[in-house]
Amino acid sequence: MIQVERLSCIPLLRRSLSSATKQFPPLEIRGLTDVRTNMGPSSIVVERKKPLHLRYRDHIDWTNIWPSAATFNYSVVPFPIRQGYCKNLAENNGVSPEKYANAELMKIPNFLHLTKTHIQFCTKWPAGLDSDQTIEKYYPMEIVQYNYVFSAPSIRDPRARIARLRIRLVHLGLDEHAKRKIIRLTMGPGPGPKVAHYDWATDVLELTSGRCPASRQNVDYLRYLLTVLVLESKKTEQWEKGFPDYDWLAFDWFNSQSRARLLKLCNLDVKAEKLENGQPVACKLDEHASVERYRDALQSIWTGNDPLRANQWVPEPRPLRLKHDKFPRIKNVPFEPIPGADRTDCLSRYAAATRELIGLSPRASPF
Repeated sequence: MIQVERLSCIPLLRRSLSSATKQFPPLEIRGLTDVRTNMGPSSIVVERKKPLHLRYRDHIDWTNIWPSAATFNYSVVPFPIRQGYCKNLAENNGVSPEKYANAELMKIPNFLHLTKTHIQFCTKWPAGLDSDQTIEKYYPMEIVQYNYVFSAPSIRDPRARIARLRIRLVHLGLDEHAKRKIIRLTMGPGPGPKVAHYDWATDVLELTSGRCPASRQNVDYLRYLLTVLVLESKKTEQWEKGFPDYDWLAFDWFNSQSRARLLKLCNLDVKAEKLENGQPVACKLDEHASVERYRDALQSIWTGNDPLRANQWVPEPRPLRLKHDKFPRIKNVPFEPIPGADRTDCLSRYAAATRELIGLSPRASPF
């Protein structure tokens, strides 16, 4: 038979009850319980220890104290720092709060893990890259990315995926035809103004992308887009070789109808004119002073249509759409306006050059 020893459980139960009564305070009923006799011991005041940086030894290894990126800790950082904003001079005597329990210092990222002792194998800045012009010469492409820090449940900001690529068209080795074509491909009905932007003053082409979920993917897409644009702009299609006269991509005086009419007026044979590489050569008539002024006046009018000199894709302001419009808007205009013809100085130069070319006496400008 198995013998089971019987242990007394009463002392254990009493001990647990006694410990329970010490943990939970008794119920105090106003008028029945004497509060003075049931008062417990006074609370012990715990003195706050000194910050860690005051207990450092003379020579410390900062790489062991702050080995990697971490949130700011006032007790560890030895130098004094302040961050914050005071609404008025009465608050904190107009001085920014110190580092103790400063939430503003904990929000922003710090670079305490990027000291010289941390980065031992960092190469020095090249001595030859001493100016912005030299840097742009050897590194013409510029990639712009953004990082955002804000107080939110998620650290992912959807705006951080947007990437931008900037480069001057001079560094791409494009001729006049290719440069004009790449501007039309980027600023025209292709990528559009939301993706591409060209600055005529600085000759900088900027491509923007945010269609991919990651910033690195958008950078790769922009490099691919730039490669395609450069390769397509250097191609010369069959329909580009002999553009008609009404397609004024750029004003060409030697192939213009104005020069042909002028040669015909002077009884010069246009067909018997000398050609060099398929293009007409300048004759003595082109060197005349009045003809040069007439040519410059025409160029001042037609250069507004050249994409190398001005933006042709400025969006027109939307007119006010009334509910009951008495006069409907005119659509399908049979002609395209000339940007340079709206300027009075260009028209006055053209009028004076034409009268001088024909031999009429100059008169006062009507404009």
